[in-house]
Amino acid sequence: MTDLTNTVLAYKLLQSGTAIQQERQWLDRLQNRDWKDPKVRRRYESGISVIVASYLSVGTVIETLRSLEEQSLDHSKFEVIVVCNGPDDGTEKAIHDFAEEFPDFNLRVFGSDVSNAGNARNIGISLAKYEYITFIDADDQVEPHFLENSFSLASEDAVVISPIINCSESGRDENNALNTKISERSGTSVPLKEVPWVLGFNACKLISVYQLMKFKYSTKLRSGEDLVFFANLLSTSDLKVVFSEVLSDSAYLRTLSPDSVSRQPESFDFNVKQRVDCIFELRRIAVPEVNLAARQQLENAQLGFVKRYLDGHPEEAEDLENYLGSLGFLDFPWGTVNRGKAHDLVISYCFSPFSDTSAVVAEKAIAERQKYVDVISNDMSKVRRKDQSSSFLSARWIEDRIVINSAPSFAGWASISQFAEEALKRAESLSEEKSYRSLYSRALWVGSHVAAALYKRRNPHVVWTAEFSDPLRFGVDGQKRPGGLVHNNVSKSLFDVVEAHHYEVGEVETLFDLVEISTFILADEVIFTNQNQMDYMLSHYEPSFRHMVQEKSVVRPHPTPTKSSYFAVESNYNLSNSVVNIGYFGSFYTNRGLGDLFTALINCRAEERSQVMLHIFCNSVEEAKKKVDQWNLNDVVKINPYLPYMEFLNATTKFDVLLVNDISRNAGLSINPFLPSKLSDYRGSGARIWGLIDDGSPLSQQELDYSSAVGDSLGALKIISSVVEEHMDRPH
Repeated sequence: MTDLTNTVLAYKLLQSGTAIQQERQWLDRLQNRDWKDPKVRRRYESGISVIVASYLSVGTVIETLRSLEEQSLDHSKFEVIVVCNGPDDGTEKAIHDFAEEFPDFNLRVFGSDVSNAGNARNIGISLAKYEYITFIDADDQVEPHFLENSFSLASEDAVVISPIINCSESGRDENNALNTKISERSGTSVPLKEVPWVLGFNACKLISVYQLMKFKYSTKLRSGEDLVFFANLLSTSDLKVVFSEVLSDSAYLRTLSPDSVSRQPESFDFNVKQRVDCIFELRRIAVPEVNLAARQQLENAQLGFVKRYLDGHPEEAEDLENYLGSLGFLDFPWGTVNRGKAHDLVISYCFSPFSDTSAVVAEKAIAERQKYVDVISNDMSKVRRKDQSSSFLSARWIEDRIVINSAPSFAGWASISQFAEEALKRAESLSEEKSYRSLYSRALWVGSHVAAALYKRRNPHVVWTAEFSDPLRFGVDGQKRPGGLVHNNVSKSLFDVVEAHHYEVGEVETLFDLVEISTFILADEVIFTNQNQMDYMLSHYEPSFRHMVQEKSVVRPHPTPTKSSYFAVESNYNLSNSVVNIGYFGSFYTNRGLGDLFTALINCRAEERSQVMLHIFCNSVEEAKKKVDQWNLNDVVKINPYLPYMEFLNATTKFDVLLVNDISRNAGLSINPFLPSKLSDYRGSGARIWGLIDDGSPLSQQELDYSSAVGDSLGALKIISSVVEEHMDRPH
């Protein structure tokens, strides 16, 4: 538009939401087509569309427009699109007066009620008619040859970068950090992937509209939307950056004011939350492998803000963890933020991202201990599926993760020894830099304790805490676990420990004997999950040995996840509000209490049965469905596969009652030493807990909302009746 009347008319039309909306819809339809097809590619004129997002800029925008009106580039070769966003502070009249002063200036003005610079720039891109675009802030200016010089270097596969001079009350600063980097590359052309830092700002760029029209500025980000927008250019592998030569009067003049983004006061909101938002969006950009390192550099720059802030405010790390949970940002790079903090070591043979109860409990233990750690684990991909989400549980406390590539084995001494020796090498290497103060290991996978024992022997000053999830030497049937020993350097080292302490421990027949005994001797602290477990495991030893272990033992139940963990991943599993929903997560065995529950459901009164739904999540879905068919319970029992751990946590919050059961103990076990780890997960769900218990078991000693004995179907029936009655009494 070239005259005042049309300029103001366009502005008024947009405010009424008619003509411009229709034009934008038409342009959006064009943009959604396949531009690789030359028959549908929209034609843009040769020249530059200058886009100015204006927000409450009555005091500055005219100087911006004046610097554009003074450009040496032929005025027929560029247009200026001003998009006023938010309330009008007099900018409309100021532009009206400027247009009247320069009636031949190619100025188009639009408005939006939405106060958002990203949205304003999206509008500008959609309305551009020239084949190249540059952005100028409404409080900045450009020198007279800025557009002409940039246009002379333009091409569809290039990002042209011009010099940038900071302007403030102190004067002009040509030696600012950004311009120094630009000047060092003056007159050169390099692949974009080599200089991704040029994507971190709106200013001093000229880019083909064909590149920019593929993307949109985020309207949700409160800062960093320019970085994320331009980072989308990394999705194309062959773009280059052309750095303009330093020529007279061709720079971008950036105004620095007290409220500039670069001068924001330090705060959790700006330095952490807003930076995390940017990283979250960057992760969503699909880039070719060749550009992954470039995207990582952009992430690292944002992470630098987060790390510096949390180094000075460590007490706010929990707030970050909670915020990540609210976003569902499960793979946040905590290791970078935690750089230099780990002075404690964890050896967990099976660890995230592998799906295994032992891995999950180890993660919860790390979170409960609240020490920054390095973790050494084994590659379990041959025997366990991956569940990347579970890493969220402990990531806040981990600096380095070291994965040993040895053949996974529960009872193969050669493979366990290989892991232990390699883990020792890596731990020794790390400890040269970090001087570990403590060591934590956890087993049922014995490789954890074997590697820890080797490290403890080399580093006796390090305090070793060894946790046993279950009895090691004896299985759930009360019989000794089979596990042949191979005589090698590792077994010799552990036998030396046993022999040096002269305890009467009986004959060491299996690897489980050797690992349990040597761990009891070497560890500074031994953790059991319940008193029954400690009593049972130590009952196999003579009194002096038993007393030695008891003196350094602690009973600690499995930890409960943090509250944010229950809401980090939303489960889409649907539950009816019209019935009592009972959830069971675990292996499907009708002889472990579920048979009692099935019997109870069959014997329910019809009105009670119609008010109950049992949801079973297990690994043997088809077998479970057959059993439900045989019992004729399809109307009240639903069978589902296991859920990923973090989704499981969220699902538990949706149930009315959660069911946990004891093992079916046989005559080989004098006492029940097993406490189901699921109980600790249920604790944080907010649901009521129903235990199917073995008399005297650790579970029977816990605080439960409901309990019935394994084998007592009448007791289960009474609980169902009670639960239904409570449900009927609650308002819905």
